[in-house]
Amino acid sequence: MDRLIEILRRVALVTIWVIGGGFAVMFVLLSFHADTFLRQVMINLMALGFLVFSYLCHKLLNWILAKREETK
Repeated sequence: MDRLIEILRRVALVTIWVIGGGFAVMFVLLSFHADTFLRQVMINLMALGFLVFSYLCHKLLNWILAKREETK
């Protein structure tokens, strides 16, 4: 059962980073076509926000599953 939980944890982490990183890359590429500097900065901040949110989700998932392992 522990092995299954570890596999699901890794799949979830990969999914979090593929989605979050994919949106971040998409926004950075989109910022190259922004017509004003302010719009370019805002789009890059959104990309940074996606990376920060992915990082927080990563830490939360590890914290939840680490708590499960410590109680055994």
